[in-house]
Parts: sequence; structure tokens; C-alpha cells
Amino acid sequence: MNLRLHPLYKKFLLLSVVLGPMIWLLLTEDGRRRSDLVLGHLLGREAVNLAIEHLNGGLTEDEFRALFPSLALVCATRATPFGDRFCQADIGAFNAVPARALRLFLFGERLRALQVDYRRAYHATLIAQLHYRLGRRAAFDQTNLHALSWQVDDGLLLLPAGEPQTDSEAALIWLSTAALHQERRH
Repeated sequence: MNLRLHPLYKKFLLLSVVLGPMIWLLLTEDGRRRSDLVLGHLLGREAVNLAIEHLNGGLTEDEFRALFPSLALVCATRATPFGDRFCQADIGAFNAVPARALRLFLFGERLRALQVDYRRAYHATLIAQLHYRLGRRAAFDQTNLHALSWQVDDGLLLLPAGEPQTDSEAALIWLSTAALHQERRH
């Protein structure tokens, strides 16, 4: 009984062991996403895992900092449409989706809105994740703002309806119920 492997079979097996993972990392969407997540981690960017559907307008800046103690939030007093205080941090990932920045909008000490700037190449991945977590989405069309929306515990989640054309359009926004009522009064 001959138990030796043919040399051509060995070469093919070695090539597939080496090239298989590389092809997966470079040519599939999931592989590119995972590569970007690892690269963000290697560059020292924070990964934020947040149940955004459970955010509420009663959350304070100090409570948010306690949830993410290693997140380098830079805050300033600045008037915005959603409050009088603004915080920002560079991040590498948001809920396993490659991202660039996280912004908090506070009125007094209370959270009114949150914005996550994600990498626009992962727009469909973020939609799929939100659809899985939150169920069916509704189209939101108000003053020519075309967005997908989800009702959450205390507010509304908004995401661009179409593929974002620029990096600045690739943003997930949570608006608290208080922010929505504030906007209607103005």
C-alpha cells in the first residue's frame, strides 16, 4: 500500500492553504471588512459596541464616559441644532462596522443626539445589521431628506436611503425624543 502523496497534489494543497485566506481577505466583502477592523485595531482606534436602540435622552456625558472609559472624547461648549455641548472621538469600528468618528450632541448634561460616521463601503452591511436587530425599516422623507428610519426606545435612527456618494453622507444618526420635539418647536 503506497501512502505517499503525489507531488502535484502537495503543491496544490500548499497553494490553497496559503492563497485561500488571502483571496478571502482581499476579494470578499466580509474579508475586507474584517481586514479593516483589524487594521483599525492595530492603529489604536477604539471599537465602540453600543446597543444604539436602547440609548435614551436621560444619559449624561459622565455616564457615557463610564460606559466607554478608553474612548478619547473631546468635548466643547458649542451651539448645535441639538444642544449646547458637542463631543467627538475618532473610532475604528462601530458595532463591528468600520467607522471613522462618533459625535455626541448634548443639551445641558443630557444626550440629545448621536452621530456615527462609518465607512461608506459598508453601508449595505450596516443596513443588514440594523434590519436584523431592529426589524423592518420605514422610509423617511421630510423636506427632501431621503433616509431609512427605525423607531427605537427613545427616539429615531436615521440612515441614508441610497448608497452614500461622499464620506460625509455616510452617517448613522440617533435623535432622542426630546431632540425631535425640540426641532418641531423651532
